[in-house]
Order: sequence, then structure tokens, then C-alpha cells
Amino acid sequence: MAVTPRASPSLATAQSFEYRLQRTPVGVVLLDADLHIRSVNPVAMRLLAPPGQRLAGVDILSLHPGEARDKVAFLVERARTSQDGTSSLVVTTAMGTLVAKVSRLEAAPDAPPDGFLMMIHALVEAPMMGRTPGADLEVDGLAVAGAEATAALCPLMKLPLVRGKGDLISLIDVTEVAFLVAQGHYAEARTATFSAFCPRPLADLERRLDPGQFVRVHRRYLVNMRHVRAAAREDGGWHLVMADAGETRVPVSRGKVADIRRRLGV
Repeated sequence: MAVTPRASPSLATAQSFEYRLQRTPVGVVLLDADLHIRSVNPVAMRLLAPPGQRLAGVDILSLHPGEARDKVAFLVERARTSQDGTSSLVVTTAMGTLVAKVSRLEAAPDAPPDGFLMMIHALVEAPMMGRTPGADLEVDGLAVAGAEATAALCPLMKLPLVRGKGDLISLIDVTEVAFLVAQGHYAEARTATFSAFCPRPLADLERRLDPGQFVRVHRRYLVNMRHVRAAAREDGGWHLVMADAGETRVPVSRGKVADIRRRLGV
């Protein structure tokens, strides 16, 4: 009889990206062809409805403010007409910023849509509807809806960036980011080819990124250790030479030097 090896406890305690990805809460909404809600899972219920409110039969567009409503309608229309029947979009709602993905459902090939499946991933902390501020926790100045929501914070798979003029938010894989640097209440992301504004605080990003890969080496810098090109000792302190376009030298706080040297084997 084949024996399946037991998973090492260290895999769970390490809180790796893969481990946390398995536990990322996802809201699921089943829509009919007219965009009325047929059913939702508990995560979507908490995201979309105040306590006690029924969602069955509600037009999904009515749950969003005007600008976001147009985006959701566009998202569904793309899924309705695209060849593969899928589409995705970042939508800002009253509950926070969400990544919505829609798939067209068909009863038979080339038949009219039988409905749509919407999956909602929280890009930032989304407070539960209907909670009072007193029931929420405040973490680094951000309102988070109680201990349950704190435990369910989603790890970031994509990093939201604003490039150029307008309010277009583009998404890049977090693995592409060399490091993040605090800029006031927000952050700037540096990659191998460009830099861009990230509309999230550095402390929030630190909580949401894989701690095995992203390390807070300084109060202003969050570094992707996979993009460290060299380590240098200068003026009595340590600096990391990053693999961004400008080969930035990032300072390492004294209290972090031992950990960084251990990670890099220097």
C-alpha cells in the first residue's frame, strides 16, 4: 500500500505565498441572464449585503455606485460577447477595491447565455457591510472589520499601479516588483524597467505580501529578496543593490542586518 508522506508542519507555519493562496477568501455570485442574483456564497454575502438583507433576485448593478456600475456592466458585456466567455476588471466600490472576474454560462454551444458566474477577490481590506466603526479594528490607520476579517486578509497576487494620467489602475505580478519605497501615505513600486505609483500604504503592502520573499529592510523600504543583485558595506552600514532600472542602493536598518545577511548567506 502506498504511503502518502505527511506534510511538514513548517510548510504551514512558514506562511508561504502558496499556503496563503489556498486560504484566500473568494466571493462567488451566480447571476441569471438578466444579471439578477440567483445565489451567492457566504464571502460574497458579507461583501455585498448588510446583515439581514436578501440578495436573491437583486440586480447586481444596483449594488454599485454609478461609476462602478458602468464598469461592472462593461465587464459582463465583455464576458457575454468574448470568444472565451471570460473577462476581469478592477472595480472600486463602497466596500473597497475588488478584482471581479466574470464567466459566461451556456446550456449548449452557441446558445444564448444561461447566466454568469462572478468571482470577487478583495484587492484591499473590504469591511463587512453594516458594521459600526466601534466594531472594527484599526491596523496601521486602516479600518478592518473585526478579528474575522483580520484573519481573512487576502495575500496580494497582483500589485495595483497608477501610471500616467487618469484613474486607470493596472496590475502587475508581485514577482515583477524589485522593491517598494514609501512616498508619504502611499508607495512607489520599482521594477526592472519602470517605476509607478501604488495607491496603498507600505505597511498594508507588507502585511499582504509573502514574508518569505518581501522583507522590510528599512522603515521606508520593502524589498523583494529575489531581486537583490548585490550587498555592499558602505560608511559603516549595509546596502542592497537592487535589480531595478537604476540599480538603487537600498539602506538596511541596523536591526535588520543580521537577518538580511543570513538570508543572503553573506
